[in-house]
This record gives sequence, C-alpha cells and structure tokens, in this order.
Amino acid sequence: MITTRSQQLFEQASHSLVGSGTRSPRSGWLPAPVFVRSGEGAWLTDEDGNRFLDYVMGQGPLILGHRPAPVIAEATRTLQERGSLVSLAHDLEGEAADAITSRMPAVDLVRFSSSGTEAAMYALRFARAFTGRDVVLRFEGHYHGWSDAIHWSAHPSADSWGPDDAPSVTPGSSGIPAAVGGTLLVARWNDVGALERIFASHGERIAAVITEPILGNCGGIMPAPGYLERMRELTRQTGALLIFDEVLTGFRIGTGGAQELLGIDPDLTVMAKAIGAGFPVAALGGRREVMEQAADGRTMHGGTYNSNLLVCAAVIAACRETGADGFYERLNARGTRLADGLVEAARQAGLEACWSGVGALFQLWFSAEPPRDYREANAIVAGSPFFTLYRELRERGVLIQPPQEGLWLISAAHGDADVDRTLEAAADSMPAVAQALAEGSVGPMGGLR
Repeated sequence: MITTRSQQLFEQASHSLVGSGTRSPRSGWLPAPVFVRSGEGAWLTDEDGNRFLDYVMGQGPLILGHRPAPVIAEATRTLQERGSLVSLAHDLEGEAADAITSRMPAVDLVRFSSSGTEAAMYALRFARAFTGRDVVLRFEGHYHGWSDAIHWSAHPSADSWGPDDAPSVTPGSSGIPAAVGGTLLVARWNDVGALERIFASHGERIAAVITEPILGNCGGIMPAPGYLERMRELTRQTGALLIFDEVLTGFRIGTGGAQELLGIDPDLTVMAKAIGAGFPVAALGGRREVMEQAADGRTMHGGTYNSNLLVCAAVIAACRETGADGFYERLNARGTRLADGLVEAARQAGLEACWSGVGALFQLWFSAEPPRDYREANAIVAGSPFFTLYRELRERGVLIQPPQEGLWLISAAHGDADVDRTLEAAADSMPAVAQALAEGSVGPMGGLR
C-alpha cells in the first residue's frame, strides 16, 4: 500500500500540530496514518489515491456513511438560508429535541452540547445536584470522555489496576488532580457480586452509576444476563441515579438505543456520534424531574455552540433517515452477516474466533469466547494477532481500527457487495494472521503482529 503522500503530510503537520491522538502511529496507524482526501458512502480515498472500504466510520458518527445526501442537503440549506449560529432561541432546537425524545424510552427532556465528553460532564453534574451526593461509581474499560471528573480507569495497565475485588482508581492521564479520584469508585464490569458489595458499603454516598450499557470502548462486550437489571434495582433502592453512556450505542444499534434493546430505563442518557450522522453534536437526556434542574438555573448548563442551527438541522435530517421502517433491522442483519463471515474465515485458517456486540457495532476476537470485562479483554489482546489482520486488510483496501479494543462499525451505505468484498479480503488475510499467531511475533499495540 503506497503511503508516500500520507507520510509527507504527517511529517509536515508535525511542525505545528501535536500528534493527533487516535489517528496517530501511537494508536497503531502504521506504516503511516491515513490522510483522507474524501469519503463517499462506505468508501474513503486517501491522499495517495488508495481507496478503502471503511469500517472506522468516523469512530461511530457515520451511521449513514460518508456525505449522506439528505443530511448534507438539509444542513447546507440551513447554512445558506439561516446561518450556522445565533446563540438565541430557534425552532430547530425544539424539533431536534422532539426527534430524540420520541425515540429514546427513558428520555423525557434533553439539552444539547457539542461533544460526548461535555454531555457526560453534565450528566455527572446533574446527578450530583439532584441527589446531593458526590461519589460516582464507574467501571474499568469504559470511556466517558476525557474530563478530569471521569477519565479514570478507562484503560489501566495490569501493573496499576489493583486487585480483582478492589480495583484501583487510576487516572487516565497525567495532569489530573489526585483529589478528584476521591469522588470515584471503580469496579470490574459484569460482576454482580462486586456491585452488591459496593452498594452495601457505599450506597448512601453514591450519586450515580455511569456505564456503557454495551461496552463499545472495549470491543462491544455485552452485559451478562441480569447484570444491568441488578444495577437498576440497586440504584433505585439507594436513591442513586443510573447513567447510560450511549455515545456509541444511541441511534446506532436500534431505534431506541441500547436502553430499548436491553429493556432498561436509566435516569440519564448521554448521546452523541450517530445522532448527527457526522456533525459535531451531543445531548444529555433523562427523566423530567432530573433534567428540569437546568430550567431555573439551579444546575448550570451552557455552551456557545450548543444546539446551533447547523447541528440541529443535521439531527432532524439524520433521525428522519434512521427512523425509516426497517432501517436498523437491515443494518444489524448486514453487520451480523459480516461478523459471522469473519469468524468463519478465521476458523477456515485454523484460528479460534468469535465476535461480540451487535451487527452495527461489533468486534472480532481470536479466542473461543468473547471477554466479559476489560481485564479479560486485556488478556486476549496481549496474545492477539489482530494487528496483522488490520495490516493485511489495509493492503487489500479494507480499513478497520488497528486496536483490538476498537470496533467494526457498519453504516447504511454498506451494501451486500461490500460485505462480500470484505469477507474475500478477510479470507485472503487469515493465513498471515495464523502465521503471526504461530510465530508469536509481538505487534505495536501490545498483541501479536
């Protein structure tokens, strides 16, 4: 795969731009980051002229694919006729809110923001204000944005995560005050016993439990049967709020997100990514009595760019498209066919394989069973040949996220022919994956290459 122009652009940008996080070589984008020229539907074209079938999908927002015509048309018309920002009241804000509340079962009212990180920060503030408590329970491997308040134990290393029954509260970055850790409790996910012990010891102090209902930031790990139901019971019994972080799952896996799919009603829901189909918009929604704290100023919520004309137009148009009859049934069926086909391709090459998640959001694991939590995933990743799969697929014109804890993300723009092409590329790639596993060669992401 030719990467000359991408490499040149990366070196040129480094003169004034600090490494670009999840898009950098540090995150596995080798031999050079993919510098994109354009996207159309399910395809990307990079600066070297290479075309890729894209399963990164902007890391989640592009539920309709790149440049979805109905959303682009509505946003363009709004921009040309009305502008992008007024920071005053306008009709599109209420219409966009209606589009969300009509679909999410546990959302009575919403407030918009510009990113999932912001919406998660507001969720914590609203929960603490409503309960009058300070402590928040979170789980290893879950990601709720990069703010000091919650970016702890998202991806801790084995030498810092502490005992199985008493995980350490580990900052996710330098520069976070240690004192903030005193407001958090950390547990392993999918462990009912641990959940019950924590509530028995700290239930009266807990303002909220925040969780990804499906662990998308660690490969699409599903909740164990009864686990979220017990979490819902314990929070209700103790007066704590339950926060679902549906930044990844909301408007991606079903009409009403994971809460509808799993049948659990949280008190607050954090949404972003797919609600705008590629435009920078997020929202916090929830029970009326919790959300109304913002109405009279008791709980401050602000932001100059919140609910601007452009993103509200995008939300309305995107919800119209994803709300069409059968949209998610088709999306998930196509994704399931892809995931099942990847497992079969791996097994044909003599590899153990399985997948976790749902059709629109999943990960392939080179193991007999998918992991149940972050620590189990970490153990699989340490010996996984996944980077070889990324590299071999990239050479064949299929782009996925390099880290094993990432996701395959499908869009409405992916057709059956695209799935067929991907499975052909996977079948051709798996012998090299099997060889990497046999040789035990270590890749740049900590697993095998």
